[in-house]
Amino acid sequence: MTPEQKATFEAFSKYDFDNDTRFQSGVSSLMNRYKKESIDSDDILERAQWFYYTKFVEPFDLDAFREWKAKKEADVDQEQKRFTFQELVEMIETGKEIPGIKQIPNTLNEGTPSQPKLNVRRKPWESVTE
Repeated sequence: MTPEQKATFEAFSKYDFDNDTRFQSGVSSLMNRYKKESIDSDDILERAQWFYYTKFVEPFDLDAFREWKAKKEADVDQEQKRFTFQELVEMIETGKEIPGIKQIPNTLNEGTPSQPKLNVRRKPWESVTE
């Protein structure tokens, strides 16, 4: 997905269809016509919004928008998912990755250690003459 498509999808998602009088005048008759039939009103509304937006603002592919929207919702659901203690225990036992936990590699620093530049500090019981 290109950044332009993402920007278009974001703009479409945030467009204020409720206060657009030209859109509202046309959609009310459309919704009344399909209200009597057993058709998903959310789908009809989304298609009407898409048609209006592509005609008067900016054209885009509805199927690509739906894929982006589904992925975005899945990402939000995954981020907000809280696990029970038992679910966490099962994830740890089976070796599954726990979302939101940063994986730190189990290796040591492979660089060469630096040489000390300061003298070792004397302990109080060590004499100054030693």
